[in-house]
Amino acid sequence: MANTGGGLTTGGAMRCPLRTLSRLLLLGMLLAAGLTGCATRTWNTRIKPVGVEDRYEFKTRFPHVPRDTFVVLAFSGGGTRAAAFSYGVLEKLRDTEVWAGGQQTPLLSLVDVITSVSGGSYTAAYYGLFGDRIFRDFRSRFLYRNWQGALLGLLARPDHVMSIASAHYNRSDLVAAYLNRTLFAGKTFADMSPAGLPMIILNASDLNNATTFSFIQQQFDFLCSDLSTYPVANAVMASSAVPGPFAPMALRNYPDCPQRHQPWVAQSLAHDDLLDRRYAVARALSRYDDPLQMPILRLVDGGVTDNLGVRGSMMSPVAQYGDVPDMAGAFTPEQLRRVRHVLVIVANAQVYAPYAWSLEGRAPGLTDTLRASFDASLGILNTETVSLAKNGFLMWAQHVNAMRLPGEPRVKVDFAVLTFNQITDPAERQRFNAMPTTFHLHPRQVDALRALAGQLLSQSPEFQSFLREMQRDEH
Repeated sequence: MANTGGGLTTGGAMRCPLRTLSRLLLLGMLLAAGLTGCATRTWNTRIKPVGVEDRYEFKTRFPHVPRDTFVVLAFSGGGTRAAAFSYGVLEKLRDTEVWAGGQQTPLLSLVDVITSVSGGSYTAAYYGLFGDRIFRDFRSRFLYRNWQGALLGLLARPDHVMSIASAHYNRSDLVAAYLNRTLFAGKTFADMSPAGLPMIILNASDLNNATTFSFIQQQFDFLCSDLSTYPVANAVMASSAVPGPFAPMALRNYPDCPQRHQPWVAQSLAHDDLLDRRYAVARALSRYDDPLQMPILRLVDGGVTDNLGVRGSMMSPVAQYGDVPDMAGAFTPEQLRRVRHVLVIVANAQVYAPYAWSLEGRAPGLTDTLRASFDASLGILNTETVSLAKNGFLMWAQHVNAMRLPGEPRVKVDFAVLTFNQITDPAERQRFNAMPTTFHLHPRQVDALRALAGQLLSQSPEFQSFLREMQRDEH
C-alpha cells in the first residue's frame, strides 16, 4: 500500500508521464543511433595527499564550541511531497525559539546534522548551501515549479537526445548538469555547510554492494577520492535517481591511497561475525580495495536501502570511524561530555494510497504486482529503520550515561517521527495520502504540506518534551 519513491512519479494517477518519458527516451535512442554526443560526465576527482585535503566531515563542519544540545533532522524520499514536508519542518524550527546560552534563539540555529534521501535531499542541500535564503526563494525556484515538466522537456531536446545516447553520459548526468546550472549555482561540497549551518549528509544507494552510500569524506576515502570538488547537484541527483526513470550515477574508484586503510575495517573483518553490522559494512568497503575488480560505482535513489536516511548515515560505522557507541566521527571527548539534550526529528513523507486493482476487486497485472511488492518492501524497511534508529540513539545515550560520574547530568533523547498516519481526521489523512510521488504538485498542495509539518511537530510529545527540558534548564 505504501508509495515511498523519491523521484519521478511511480503512482497510479501519474503513470502517463512515465510512459511519455519512456517513449521520449526510446525515440532519442533511435534518432541518435550512430551519432556521438558532445556532453561529458563530471567525474569525482582523486584524493589529495594526507594533510592537505579539504575534508567534508564532522570535524570540519560540526560546531567547534561544545554545547549541551545535539539536534538531528532526517528527511525522507517522496519527490516534491517530501521536499515540501521537510521545508515545513525547517519553517517550524525557524519560528520556534528556545533558551540556549542564556538567550532566546531559533531552534533551527541549533540543528547540527541534516541527513536526507531523494526528494528530501533537495531541501537539505539547498539549506546547507544557502542557509536562510531558502525561506526567500526555494518555494518559487523549486517547490512551486513544475520540475517534472522541465525534466521531460530537457530530455526531449534533440541535442540532449544525442548526448544521452553515449555510453559515457546518461539521462541522470544530463539532469544533474541542469540542476547544477539552475538550482545549485555550480556549488561543490567545499561550499557545503559553512560556519553556522548544519552538516548535510546526502544519501544514495550503492548498487555494487546493496548498501547506503553517504556523501561524506569518510565514504569517499574508500574510493581514494576527494568529495570537496564534487558538485552538490550530482549528489542530489544520485540520491533521487529512481531506478528505471533515471540511470545510475557513476563514481570512479581510484587506485590505492593511505586514507583507504582504516584500522576498524581490518579489525571488523578479523572478528568475522556475520551478525555484526560493523562486519557487514567492513566487508562491503573491502570490495572497493581493488579498482580493477570494481572500477566504477553505480549509485541510485537512497530510498532503495534507507528511505529515511538516518540509520545508514548517522548510525553508520563509516560516518563514525567504526566507533558508533561514542559517535567518534561527530564528537570529541569534550563535546561528548557536554551533551545533555538530544532531539531527532524524522520527517517521513511516505504515503499509503489504495491501489486501483484493490479497490475494484480485480487481479493485479504484472506491473501492479511488481509495484505493490516494491512498495511493501520499502514500507517494511521504513518501519524497521525507524525502530532501529531510535533504539540506536537510545543505546548510545545509555552508553554515554554509563561513562558519566554520579551526580553528572544525563543524556536524554527525544525521538520524534512525523508521518501522515498521525493526521486524526480521516478525510484529511486520505487527502495527503493521495498526493503523488512526483516533482510537480499544485502550490496549494505544497502549502498544505508545509503547514502539516508544523502542526505535527506541535502535536509531537517528543518535540514538546525537548522544549520543556530546554526551558527548565534555563530557569
